Amino acid sequence: MMRGMIAAPTRRILNMKEAASYMGMSVTTFREQVAPQVKGVRVLPKRISYDVEELNSFIDRMSGKSTDSHEQNFWDKFR
Repeated sequence: MMRGMIAAPTRRILNMKEAASYMGMSVTTFREQVAPQVKGVRVLPKRISYDVEELNSFIDRMSGKSTDSHEQNFWDKFR
């Protein structure tokens, strides 16, 4: 891997800490700003995990690659 490049996760399901790291933010920011917008996966009864494909879809929507007016309006106030 080249220096400065971030490797894609090798697993599809990430816990909250891993998902936050994947998104490049703190767990608190992920919990407050991203988790409500991304469908979690309940793999274990008391733990919600996050599908990398869902996170990628969220990133695509936020970058304008696909549009969902509700989510874009939500993020517009942070620009």
